[in-house]
Amino acid sequence: MKFKKIKLFIIVILFIVQSCSTNKQIVSSVPLDIVDTSEIIKNAKRAEVNFKNLRNRAKVEFNDGKSIQSIILSLRATEDESLWISASMIVPIAKIFLDNERIIFYEKFQKTYVDQDITQLMRLAGIKKPVKLIQNLLFGKPLIEINKAGWERIKNSNFYVLQSSAGLQNTVFINPETFQLEQQRLYLPFISSLLTIDYGNFKRINDNLLPTSVRISSMQGSSIISINLEYSQYDFPDALTFPMDIPEGYKLKTLDEIFN
Repeated sequence: MKFKKIKLFIIVILFIVQSCSTNKQIVSSVPLDIVDTSEIIKNAKRAEVNFKNLRNRAKVEFNDGKSIQSIILSLRATEDESLWISASMIVPIAKIFLDNERIIFYEKFQKTYVDQDITQLMRLAGIKKPVKLIQNLLFGKPLIEINKAGWERIKNSNFYVLQSSAGLQNTVFINPETFQLEQQRLYLPFISSLLTIDYGNFKRINDNLLPTSVRISSMQGSSIISINLEYSQYDFPDALTFPMDIPEGYKLKTLDEIFN
């Protein structure tokens, strides 16, 4: 009778240990074939940056193959809702405020500004939340929501690689040890362009592991444009302000007039 009790006790302990182990994050320096795609997605979602308010600074280098320009950006963001950017080259040169319905922008060279509703434009482009899309690109999240699309795993010896199986072709490269997104690629068939974003030099701040370097490359035919961002500060304040007073004497433009 005593032996049966001991055996039952051992079985219960083993059951508890097994149950706990299934809830642990998978940790390996190399991708494991036995790991199911759903588990990769679950761990990648757990590793994503989450914030209410975020503030940082970035040194940006823009290279279009003909010239290289450097500017300093100050960024402020409320998660998925608003994004404010101030650009400077020794002195302030431009500001932009974007939410999911409107864009406000002004620049000091031509003394022009934009104050325009973008809901119809975003609807035509099939984008529901433009702020979320840009923040995902800047702070290391998949451009396509990773748990809201079908994803197929592609075999790779260094990363967990997942590719969206519907809509735009988004391919993500996930670190097998930290489950951070280290690279993503987005193919845009309507302009035959491949967008590649690399994330590196991750730094732990509060409960988030954040990239401090981001490299964005756009390849269209033989033309390559690259944008390098080096983040120097991250801050998570309780509240943010978004100053956007348009200077006097500036001329109102539309987005069509700016880009055409």
